[in-house]
Amino acid sequence: MTMLAEQVDGVIGVDPHRDTLAAAAVSPIGAVLSATDAPANARGYRLLLEFARQHIPGRRCWALEGIGSYGAGLASFLDQAGERVVEVCRPKRPAGGSGLAQAL
Repeated sequence: MTMLAEQVDGVIGVDPHRDTLAAAAVSPIGAVLSATDAPANARGYRLLLEFARQHIPGRRCWALEGIGSYGAGLASFLDQAGERVVEVCRPKRPAGGSGLAQAL
């Protein structure tokens, strides 16, 4: 089985929110190359694509949370631009609040 790291030069990870998109360009070995944020609208989608082209000009993949909700518009935009997009699941949060609150 081929690993994603062997198929791309980097990944753009995106955490979409209602009004903003937080993104990071990550190397195949997991090093964060750069991070940015953009508005969650057509202008922001174009800014993120330019960010990706600047930091990972070769083969890249987009890893998005919430393709069925806050990430839907960006996923559609990237698909139309011919970009490779995969959905990632949000990490499970601890029950009963944050881990720090539970530790105290």
